[in-house]
Amino acid sequence: MSDEYTGGTYQIELLKASNWMPWKRRMMAIFRDLGLEKYIEKNAVPLGSVDPRNLTTAESKEQKKWAEGDAKARARIELAISDAEMVHIMGAETASQMWEQLTLVKESRGQLGVLAAHRVLF
Repeated sequence: MSDEYTGGTYQIELLKASNWMPWKRRMMAIFRDLGLEKYIEKNAVPLGSVDPRNLTTAESKEQKKWAEGDAKARARIELAISDAEMVHIMGAETASQMWEQLTLVKESRGQLGVLAAHRVLF
């Protein structure tokens, strides 16, 4: 398998143990370009309904549109991750959950995070 993900006109290196920051930046650019960034926001959920068992036509269309967008975002994430990194998205059902799990694993917190970011940038 190639170490690059090619989807449409995009070609980026697959996510590996050591390339989170540049991979994240490129994926964010892809999501912005495709209008999919709302699907990876923290706690991103489709618009709810007053009565979930009795959806209006507009609500049904909106939920279907959300599900399709979320599926596209999930596919982009899944196709851009190396086999060894797939373990980090196991159990996630939405693109937001996938992104949150990756961020939790890959981004250091506190002073360690500042040092890691500084090392990547310089």
